[in-house]
Amino acid sequence: MTALSWETLFFCLATGAALGLLYAVFAGVRALLRAGKVLTAVLDVVFCLLCAAAVFLCALALDKGRLRMTQAVLQLVGGWAAAQVFCPLTVGTVRVLRKISRRAGQILGRPLGIFRGHFRRKRPVAPKKPEKNRKKGKKA
Repeated sequence: MTALSWETLFFCLATGAALGLLYAVFAGVRALLRAGKVLTAVLDVVFCLLCAAAVFLCALALDKGRLRMTQAVLQLVGGWAAAQVFCPLTVGTVRVLRKISRRAGQILGRPLGIFRGHFRRKRPVAPKKPEKNRKKGKKA
């Protein structure tokens, strides 16, 4: 990468955009699964490992494994731009899919309610604690 060419610029921007798209996919998965803290942390670690591998392979392809500032900046710009475009789309799509599935469950739930009732787990009834009816005596 001693000579900065258009191919190098495009390659760095494209790999950054691919990583931004990958981030949007991970955000959609997080929204779809309603991820808690643990699952979010696991997905973030997996995403960071994939990003590190992609940046390393890009550095190998461009300059024998040396990371240059231009490569890092161009990948950051490409990733940021793709994440800004695709994250609202994926999260919005997940919300729409949830709304559709909820509505379909409401519509189909009424006719199939007979069958659904047989497959539900019945919660065990907790035994009632005996009430104490006696009064406490006064201490002398």
